Amino acid sequence: MKITYITLFFCLVFSTIAQSQDTISHKRGNRAKDFFSLKDTDTIRDRNGNIVGYDGIRVKNEKKWSLEWGGLIGFDVFWDTRKPIEARDGGIYLYPADVFLDKNGKDINARAFFNFCAMNTRLSLKIQAPEALGAKISGLVEGWFMGISNTNMNGFALRHAFVKMDWKTTQLLMGQSWHPLFTERMFALTVAGSAGAPFQPFSRVPQVRVTQKFAKNNYLLAYLNAQRDLLTIGPGGISSDYIRQSMMPEMGLQYIFDYRPMPPASYSQSTIYAGLGFNFKRIVPRLMTADTIATTKGLNSYSGIAFFHYENQINRKTKTGLKLKACFMQNSYEYLMIGGYAIKEYNAHAPLDFKKDFDYANLNILSFWGDLYLNYRSWEVGIFGGYCQNLGAFHAIQAPNNPLSYYARAHNTDFMYRVSTRLKYTANKLQFCLEPEYTSAVYGTSLTSMGRVNRVETTHWVHNLRVLVSTVLYF
Repeated sequence: MKITYITLFFCLVFSTIAQSQDTISHKRGNRAKDFFSLKDTDTIRDRNGNIVGYDGIRVKNEKKWSLEWGGLIGFDVFWDTRKPIEARDGGIYLYPADVFLDKNGKDINARAFFNFCAMNTRLSLKIQAPEALGAKISGLVEGWFMGISNTNMNGFALRHAFVKMDWKTTQLLMGQSWHPLFTERMFALTVAGSAGAPFQPFSRVPQVRVTQKFAKNNYLLAYLNAQRDLLTIGPGGISSDYIRQSMMPEMGLQYIFDYRPMPPASYSQSTIYAGLGFNFKRIVPRLMTADTIATTKGLNSYSGIAFFHYENQINRKTKTGLKLKACFMQNSYEYLMIGGYAIKEYNAHAPLDFKKDFDYANLNILSFWGDLYLNYRSWEVGIFGGYCQNLGAFHAIQAPNNPLSYYARAHNTDFMYRVSTRLKYTANKLQFCLEPEYTSAVYGTSLTSMGRVNRVETTHWVHNLRVLVSTVLYF
């Protein structure tokens, strides 16, 4: 069997080279979409003469395979007026850092930064496979050079790897892709790689996702997922253990309205994409107390989203659109949003004690964002705005002014907002982009028993203006 696989591999390689040369000689200047494509005369047979697939399994009707390589080379140059809170050397920017005073009362974080970054470069492989079980089969593998963490930057890391099965009214996706709360059809068109985070749930997860059409333009989407790309924070640091030891995958359900008219003889035409979603997640942050006593205490979190996208194709060269999204999030750390969870109060007058078998309380976040854009010929202009509010917890928190009581991102913020404008120019596959991005946050020095910023006490604004210049070559 190993010899069969090796022989098959070299046959496919030589077939690819031959077809590539033929494509270049007859269609110079056009990119070939299929790196190899089996024809009726290119059948693969086993030793008994039976037609087989790439896995050696007999097939009744041979179908074409195709592989299409793609990706982009991205180079970002940016300047910040204040120290940013970010990931991957600034490739993913979130918000400005809080005030940090030295012994003379000078804010250490009130200084400018810059960086050059090419790690957003990506490589993808789209796969079309023979039909199976009455479904059209496709797949995608995509990686980038952002690494798997801030300690692995420039390393090649997995973004997407999934198999998709399409029937007439049903689609099944299995593998790693965007978290359904991200809503990939609602992708904010910002130049920044954060795509609207922290005002937008941003995460990729291993998942099983089913989309079912039940009426014209109406769909239900149901999913189960684990964690891998971005992870929950807890007593042991950032890890996938907290959801794994709950023995329950994250799950959700969405209703989607997708109106796409048939192409008309003349313009204009409009599309509408809208929906509602509900998400449930359970974690178990620790298996034992600091006294080495077993514990099963966990935390249930509930989140919801609503989204709307309208686009009008005015003519063949001009289109405009508006995207709007609202999110209510609990325990939202792994989505690159502010928030997380805290230790629930067990004794208002006692200090924090990790020997206790305590419960947990969700930190609640409300966020909104909108993206308005106009495309004309090779130009795109747009404006993005986002706002998020820290709602604190629905239960009292043990020692609410002790940072150790929180497993969260920016738990001491009251709210933050962002406004960014962008200009993109595309020449064939080459794109040049400019995006000034202004983000402001309000931090507090004192928190209430429910984990909200005490506005009666001292609060302070911090601001950051990031100017981003980006060059992208798509292939």
